Amino acid sequence: MRTAILIGHGTFDANAQDYKKFIDDFTNFANKNKVDQVIISGDEKINPRLSDSESAFLKKQLLGKLDKKIKVAKETKSLNALQSIKNTASMIKPQNHDDITVFCNSTIAVKVMWFIQHYWFGMGKEEIEKDALNFVATHYSKKNGMEDMGKWIGVTGVHYKNVEVHPCFVKASVHSAIAQQLVSLVDVASLYNEPLQKEMVEATKEEYGLKG
Repeated sequence: MRTAILIGHGTFDANAQDYKKFIDDFTNFANKNKVDQVIISGDEKINPRLSDSESAFLKKQLLGKLDKKIKVAKETKSLNALQSIKNTASMIKPQNHDDITVFCNSTIAVKVMWFIQHYWFGMGKEEIEKDALNFVATHYSKKNGMEDMGKWIGVTGVHYKNVEVHPCFVKASVHSAIAQQLVSLVDVASLYNEPLQKEMVEATKEEYGLKG
């Protein structure tokens, strides 16, 4: 079984060229690698200011481009990447797959792999920390600075066993990129702090004007 999972961004610009490339890269990968199923993850109503939810928009785009043999499913309860990985765990069985590829924004790729190791493989904090530090140490040195490391992740992806987190470049402002990194630190910490995780969800709801 081969599965490709597409994690939405929450806010999106359907007319942006890099966003269209994000969709095209995903569909080309799914068709070329003959995946059996595609899962689109993201809340249906995460941004009520838009006429169409991102997950609904993505499904419309994919259905017109994907091979008709590929099954398409939606996971519609997630407000962030942490929840996307947590909620897709019941839809897949990593040990029974040939491979699983998760497409996401390049700024959160390492964080997404952390969530995968936690929720899909049941790894402990120290074990994940060791794996993440080894990854950083391998790709970051005096000869290989932060910018080079970012490029390297974009080319190779982040891997663990039969799972690849496939980073896609979606243009963001410098301020937005910095914010993503800061939020990533809190997101990882919230895995081990349930009250903090609830606060993060409530903050997301408030940002997008969601109720309940």
